[in-house]
Amino acid sequence: MFLNHTPRHVRFVAAPPEGGMASGGADQPAASSESEDVGEPIDWEAKYKEALGHSRDWEKKAKANKAAADELEKLKEASMTEQEKAAKHVKELEDKVASYETAKQRAEWKAQASAETGVPADVIEGDSLEAMQSHAKRIHELLNPKPKAPAVHGADRQPSGKGPNESMVNYLRNLGL
Repeated sequence: MFLNHTPRHVRFVAAPPEGGMASGGADQPAASSESEDVGEPIDWEAKYKEALGHSRDWEKKAKANKAAADELEKLKEASMTEQEKAAKHVKELEDKVASYETAKQRAEWKAQASAETGVPADVIEGDSLEAMQSHAKRIHELLNPKPKAPAVHGADRQPSGKGPNESMVNYLRNLGL
């Protein structure tokens, strides 16, 4: 009953061995690959050791390349003139000063946005004054939502502008009393 799970119209074809057609021609089925699997078992430990040795070789080559690159860098620095060394040092110092000035400017912008909105400066983020101000405003709106009007229960049952005795008062006015 449950032995054949494949539909009757599906046909499985064995692939011919490498090189094209099966040995007996196109009409005969190809030889099964089970005979190939029966051979020697794969020595996984030997393959692991071979791969490990290959990895170690590449590691040694990488270390040698790193050492050569370091030596080349030292030679380049040694061949620099004093003026080139000074120019390189000045460039590094200018970059440091620029990063300090940028940090100082951002701190000033954060303080300004904090003073305007009342949000602590350490939670404000952004790359420009406008971005910091908009971020501070969003945080301020989240922390301090606008108050809502209180809900009046039964307002739909009262007539607009008229109290319970209003109709009687109007009737008496119409009579002239």
